[in-house]
Amino acid sequence: MAGRPKKPTALKELTGTAQPCRMNPNEPRPEVGLPDMPSWLTDDPVASALYEQVGTYIAEMKIGTRADGLGVAMLADQLTMYIELRHQVRTEGAVIDLEGSNGQMKKVPHPALTPLNTAFTNIHKMLREYGLTAASRSNVDAQPEKEINTFDDFMNI
Repeated sequence: MAGRPKKPTALKELTGTAQPCRMNPNEPRPEVGLPDMPSWLTDDPVASALYEQVGTYIAEMKIGTRADGLGVAMLADQLTMYIELRHQVRTEGAVIDLEGSNGQMKKVPHPALTPLNTAFTNIHKMLREYGLTAASRSNVDAQPEKEINTFDDFMNI
């Protein structure tokens, strides 16, 4: 699909831009909450911790649902890959010495820089999907739930 990606309905409602004429009346509406972690992610402690962290963020923002488990798992997986590649580049240096075809030594960019940048791009795209960047979050108007103590409070909702 060409053009800008669609904004999730939950974000439209939080930003106050939801218009019934532009909404799908048959759109699935899963319950807001912490998504279940996929079983393939549990063998990686870093990815599991990142999954829990991101899942908690989107659940607290009231935009995450149990159906978002795979998307959050992919984000956690990309974050884990980024962290590992970043550590490798920081340890070995952004520029490494490589022996050329004639035996001469030449300096070249670290081979892990390309997948590191790709992981960064993927992470940024996924963070925007869930409203987890400063720019995408600035559009969300997540007002705290009001406590109802009296009948007057109930009528003012």
